Amino acid sequence: MKMSRLIFLLLFVECSIAANAQFFFGFPQQQMEQRQTEKYTAPSYKGGEAAIQAFITKNFQQPSERERVEGKIVVAVIVGPKGKPIDAQVVRSVNNTLNTEAVRVCKKMKFKPATVGKKKVKGRIDITFPIKHGRVSFVDLPTIEV
Repeated sequence: MKMSRLIFLLLFVECSIAANAQFFFGFPQQQMEQRQTEKYTAPSYKGGEAAIQAFITKNFQQPSERERVEGKIVVAVIVGPKGKPIDAQVVRSVNNTLNTEAVRVCKKMKFKPATVGKKKVKGRIDITFPIKHGRVSFVDLPTIEV
């Protein structure tokens, strides 16, 4: 009987010490609650989607050998707090030549950085390069059946 009371007392003291430590030192619970109340805004390109398409069209150098490949290259760009790309990696691939060029173009872009509250932070944005007949093409013509 005395042993069970002693164990109960020790557990009670340990729990109260842990609770006080969280109160005094602001352990993760308070930090998580504070982070959840601040609004996260993802990085974006200045000018929106139309400006991205114009930048890609102007800066993407088409390869000299033209392969009949189609698809989408998706590049994940990590944008730093100053709006400059820190890293860019291909998430969806078409072929190595076009992938390398897509990464090069993404690293030249300038973005609005991600924010948490009013603080600028690192963030990720995905840039899509539509490839038709081995070239970048944003033209989406409908198919007509005859």
